[in-house]
Amino acid sequence: MKRISILPPEIAGKIAAGEVITRPASVVKELVENSLDAGARTISVEVVDGGCRRLRVTDDGCGMWPEEAPLSLLRHATSKLRQDDDLLRLTTMGFRGEALPSIAAIARLELCTRSPDREVGCRLLVAGGAIQEQTPWAGPAGTQVTVSDLFYNTPARRKFLRSQAAEQAHILELLRHLALGYPEVHFLVQAQGRTVLQAPAHRDLRERVGTILGVEWAEVMQPLELALPGLMVRGLASPPDHHLASPRYQFLLVNRRVVSDRLLAGALRQAYQGLLPKGRHPVVLLEVEIAPDQVDVNVHPAKAEVRFKDSGRIYAAVLNAIRQALEPGQRPGRQEFARAWVASPALPAQEARPTALFTDLPPLPSGVETLPPMPATAATTEVNPFPTGSAWRFAELPILGQLQETYILAQAPEGLLIIDQHAAHERVLFEKFSQTTGQSAPRQALLFPITVELEPQAAAWVEEHLNLLHQAGLELEPFGGSTVVVRAVPACLAQQDCATLVAGLIAELAPLAKEQPEEDLVRRRLHLTMACRGAIKAGQPLRPEEIQHLLSQLDELAVSSHCPHGRPLWRLLTLAEIRHNFRRPK
Repeated sequence: MKRISILPPEIAGKIAAGEVITRPASVVKELVENSLDAGARTISVEVVDGGCRRLRVTDDGCGMWPEEAPLSLLRHATSKLRQDDDLLRLTTMGFRGEALPSIAAIARLELCTRSPDREVGCRLLVAGGAIQEQTPWAGPAGTQVTVSDLFYNTPARRKFLRSQAAEQAHILELLRHLALGYPEVHFLVQAQGRTVLQAPAHRDLRERVGTILGVEWAEVMQPLELALPGLMVRGLASPPDHHLASPRYQFLLVNRRVVSDRLLAGALRQAYQGLLPKGRHPVVLLEVEIAPDQVDVNVHPAKAEVRFKDSGRIYAAVLNAIRQALEPGQRPGRQEFARAWVASPALPAQEARPTALFTDLPPLPSGVETLPPMPATAATTEVNPFPTGSAWRFAELPILGQLQETYILAQAPEGLLIIDQHAAHERVLFEKFSQTTGQSAPRQALLFPITVELEPQAAAWVEEHLNLLHQAGLELEPFGGSTVVVRAVPACLAQQDCATLVAGLIAELAPLAKEQPEEDLVRRRLHLTMACRGAIKAGQPLRPEEIQHLLSQLDELAVSSHCPHGRPLWRLLTLAEIRHNFRRPK
């Protein structure tokens, strides 16, 4: 075993920087938060090659004096703390004094700053944490930080960066959060010389939501607000009939700090419990304002997590605030809130665990009964559509009609056959898509190509998987920024709303870049999602010829008992069951 020794300062600095700076978005986060603490009202961010080659953040904040600027590059140099009691009254985004030293340790940095009360400021050139040059600077008041060649001296960390488009998407997602938390600040983001985000200062939060998420969301989202002593919960929440395939449009802020908090996320899920279809997520902007001594923001190196002193009270407040927004006619008073607080003293154990975004539904257990128990002589029977010596086929059965425009009713020799029309069509489409593995699926070119605006990370995912999407029959083409052009869709989905189909499909598939990197798993999920999106919906009326065509397609399948998710495709109500329930003799 080697003997104990002290790490050289340059190695210790790189290790410490690795705790704070993990990717270009981390650099942007630290620099923009510094700008916000400096009182900036306009913040400009320039990104080149996903931030790996160059990042520049410019603000009109208070700036620094020439003698202060070199101090800002030393660890634990801060203007926000003077004594240990100040840790209990933190109202700023940053306070540790690690942002600039951490960035400078693993990149080339140019710092230009001038205070409004000084005619001349300071310009510093830094490489690897060491100041190379210091000169006067007479630019506009504020601070401009340019970071080049990120991780140039830590190549191992650079290898773990993703594509330039993906890194740029992370930066845009972060800036969206910050822009929603600070609507009074003007944010301007440029990438490769093009403006990708323009958010002028707004007085109203709904206006900022319209700028960031779109006017259609700003119009439907409901305001939420609950005020208690030392605690305020406010924001906007989408109604239950407006939802998305991923939770990426859920913005959580504590004292205007962007956080990833399981307590708040758990309260949000609980509030929407039973109101959304499985796998769908609301759009929520949630702001919690609390006394600084009631929350610890110093539990994570990058300050991405917080810890509440009274988590039960926060959980109950958020839960009730969202429920009030969703049910305007039932606004609980202070007594109801107190009871909810007592009933929810802490985050439920099941909510504390992270939830996977994409999990297959478990198959229905065999032998599930929906009718009263029957004698052993009249046991429930399930008939396989293709057993040896089968006397019938789907297309040959007399069609009785539809039940609630969701289930197809057919008369089988053994009784009444009930077919889930969505599950049946989903299985048919899934098998068609699966047969195209390794070759291009039949596609239908659009007479007029359409453009679809995606989330930045989703657009990056599309750019990385164009070939896979092309094989599946989706011909997409990047159009700049987060926009793609749809030129062709699978032939069997040509009658669908192409814009909605593509946007929903990509929103569900994009997170798989982390969870299921293997191409065959992504391909299977692609086929499954396309089948689910393109299948006949529950509640959709069908003409007799459409029902007949669907049943004919079922006869061609090797597996026609369950849909790709594992749910039963059909059920047979036997004559024995029917006689038993009507108490008729055999």
